[in-house]
Amino acid sequence: MEKVDYLIIGGGIAGITVKHFLKNKKTVLLEAEPGRYKIGESIIPEQFRHPEVRKLLPQMEQCPSYSPKFGSTFIDGGSVASFPLPAGALTGAMHITRTEMEQVMIDNWGVTMRQERVVDVDLKKKIVRTDVGEYKVAKQIIDCSGPSMVLSNLLKQTKILWPACTTWAYWDIEANEPAKFYDAIEKRKWNWLRYNYGQRQVLSDDKHDWNPGGSTILTKIRDGMWTWQIPLYHEKLLSYGIVSRGGPISREEYYEITHANISPNYTLKPRPIDGSGIYNRIYIRNNFVRTADVPATMDYILVSDASCFADPIYSVGTGLAVNKAIEVATVLNESGWSPEICKGYCEHYGEQIKGAVAGFQYWYDGKTIRDDAAAATVQDELLVGNAFQSNITYHYVQSLANSDLSPKLYPADRFTVDWRDPKSDKTVTALTKTACELLGIKKGEAVGSWTFSKAWPASNGLLLAWKGTQKLPALRVLVSKADGGAPVFRTVGGLGLNYYVDTSEQDTLSSVKAEGTRLIDQLVPRMAGASAAWEALVSESIGKA
Repeated sequence: MEKVDYLIIGGGIAGITVKHFLKNKKTVLLEAEPGRYKIGESIIPEQFRHPEVRKLLPQMEQCPSYSPKFGSTFIDGGSVASFPLPAGALTGAMHITRTEMEQVMIDNWGVTMRQERVVDVDLKKKIVRTDVGEYKVAKQIIDCSGPSMVLSNLLKQTKILWPACTTWAYWDIEANEPAKFYDAIEKRKWNWLRYNYGQRQVLSDDKHDWNPGGSTILTKIRDGMWTWQIPLYHEKLLSYGIVSRGGPISREEYYEITHANISPNYTLKPRPIDGSGIYNRIYIRNNFVRTADVPATMDYILVSDASCFADPIYSVGTGLAVNKAIEVATVLNESGWSPEICKGYCEHYGEQIKGAVAGFQYWYDGKTIRDDAAAATVQDELLVGNAFQSNITYHYVQSLANSDLSPKLYPADRFTVDWRDPKSDKTVTALTKTACELLGIKKGEAVGSWTFSKAWPASNGLLLAWKGTQKLPALRVLVSKADGGAPVFRTVGGLGLNYYVDTSEQDTLSSVKAEGTRLIDQLVPRMAGASAAWEALVSESIGKA
């Protein structure tokens, strides 16, 4: 029996990252099948926030499977929402095979792993047994096994969130002609809007300045079924998959749906399915949307997909894995695991799972409002577009925010509370106190149909969080400088006010808009008498974001 401080299960992207960032010589990384094939080939820029990860970009861009990723495109019922990446604004968006990406990380960081399969765990004694030997763990078992969810399965704590099934294969790209995509949009009279990546702002209607074939294209076929199309090898190979909540997808059904829904810009040729290589197979994975009962205890930590593996709709999986692995390793280096930190971690994952489920449910269950007249957005000045476009924007932005690196490790907007220290964020506490004083209310006091909960900094202003009453959803008010160039809903002196909510329910949309406007109407006179103080608070907030 070998004694170790930390035992990491899983030598994929999360396990490699934990092993590299965790500064502990008595740490062992186990992987049952090093270098094995993995799905997950669409990479978000947020994965490369940390400078040590960002240094690897040039080598990853030289990998054979690399293709530049120009953004993401969501299509549903004649409505298109695209998120192009502005040239030079963000780096790291790519399509690449996981094996090549992980090999670059291993080679550069000198990460070593042992080829062993975990077969049993005794949490009371903190003993992990493999097909080779046994380990006595002094501190924590860190599960980075991804959708395999090794530890949760061994502890019999895994439950299926919903019965999702997927089938995918690879196709040769014979041609990628963007003009055909634009022509199809016009001929089919689809409504198409393009948004700033990660922001709630509409771009110009010039649809001819980017390559849709370089984006991840996600198409909703019908309620409970959608497809992905991801180009690899400099747009020579296409990963094409179908996800369904209606049961397994047969080989015949896969080809029928695929042929009927190939993106108009592509001309594809099916590859021979003879098993001669990883791209000459049909893959099937059923009941893969699963979650663990407990994300962490004082004995173990489940990282990213090892805690909850859901749908790849928003392509945030690898970014989430890398950034949460860095955050966990940083905590263990700085202070070690504690009951308070563990509680914050579990609360954070609980909120993250709720947000992910809401996003996936929205995509799956067809909550999009079909009637354009009834589909006016919660706030036209902020979320221009129909209900599908505005709601997919909300859920996509939230998924990106959840997968981003902690604000304490990278100066990102604080759309989520840092799980590492959930009760002692002095910045949020101070801003909340000042906001309460300026509004003349107490924390938790109602104004109209919402109660004020907290204030926290954003890169372009101050966010005020409100909890809904009368079954209304949560609402956030952004207080920014009115001359910032972005459209604003209401102005107060030199300030601009915008609000947004998470709703896709037709029966609450009108009441949300009415009550949200009423809240703004009540905030304006409260703020008008102290506009100079509010402007100073906004400037302070921007400086701390």
